[in-house]
Amino acid sequence: MLFAINSYQMKERWLVKRYLAVAGFAFLGGASREGVELLWPVSDHWLWTTMLINIIGAFLLTLVNFWAAERLPLPSEVILGLGTGFVGAFTTFSSFSLEMVKLLLRHFIGSAMLYVTLSLVGGLCAAFAGQMLAKWLMARAQRGGER
Repeated sequence: MLFAINSYQMKERWLVKRYLAVAGFAFLGGASREGVELLWPVSDHWLWTTMLINIIGAFLLTLVNFWAAERLPLPSEVILGLGTGFVGAFTTFSSFSLEMVKLLLRHFIGSAMLYVTLSLVGGLCAAFAGQMLAKWLMARAQRGGER
């Protein structure tokens, strides 16, 4: 058969779609992070931009996983692209780590501890807020469907 596609070719196409989704959304996520960093540049005196980006990312990733993946009729490649691609490129653990090292090398121990604490607590609170918003959106959609 001339047009027959074997299972290997199907898997190849499936993988290509997933890689392209992650790459495309990663471009958007990285560009968004750059936009935020242009608005509030990171400097020796202002390291909080990375913390804010990571907290926003924790909220968005939870919202994608608890709401978009469950309620929106989106292909799995789009969900993967949103989470792994966009949010993965938007957030940055490596910059967080670098900024921590810079604070510690400058002996700003108090600032470093505050930065770690606010990043962790803020990220967890943002993730819980994303989950709560997802739950509220799903309940609202169910109530709307019952009418």
